Amino acid sequence: MKKQTVFSSCMTCLSILLLSACSTDPASSIYDQLEKQAQLEQKAETIAEQRTRQDEVSVNTYQAVLEAGADDIKRAQNERDELTALNQKRVDLLKQEQKIRIRAFEEFDRQELTDEIATLPADAKKDGTALLDIFEQRKKAFNTFLTRYTATMVSEKKVLSYLTEKPNFVKIDEATADLNRTSRQATDALMTFNQLTVRYNELKPAFYEKAGLNIK
Repeated sequence: MKKQTVFSSCMTCLSILLLSACSTDPASSIYDQLEKQAQLEQKAETIAEQRTRQDEVSVNTYQAVLEAGADDIKRAQNERDELTALNQKRVDLLKQEQKIRIRAFEEFDRQELTDEIATLPADAKKDGTALLDIFEQRKKAFNTFLTRYTATMVSEKKVLSYLTEKPNFVKIDEATADLNRTSRQATDALMTFNQLTVRYNELKPAFYEKAGLNIK
């Protein structure tokens, strides 16, 4: 078996362990499930990276508009059009990512893996059970991020609605404060997902080794 780097946190890249040959023993069956799931998440991460780049452009554009003077905001139709297009692109990318991750999470059959892990030696069983628990936590963390990121998009839309030729600066300030709040919440949720992913990545190769898989 040949080892490569396991997938890292959500904002970076997801790479996987590759197995040169498979067998029907429980350890290899577990490996097959985990790595099939990882391959699907790798596809989701490619989309997440695209969305992250669009996020950065959007933040910079909002900042430039909000820091402009009143007259500049009134004339900022190009920026408003750009933000509208960016936001739609980010929504589309998020939907694509969500669809792939849901499919990836569904590859993870908790009961089947639990039954197979129960047949392994004690050390492997302990690490395998911990691995399953962390994976479930990752799934919940991603769903939390999804909810909070969606709330951020709603907040951005509200800010954008006030960036008109007749801007209401009181409303802009209030909406911007709400956007900052939802953005922090989304960032916190993503950080939790990333931290759990790091833990998952650290434990998985150790589990494979204890389960008797010859990973090089």
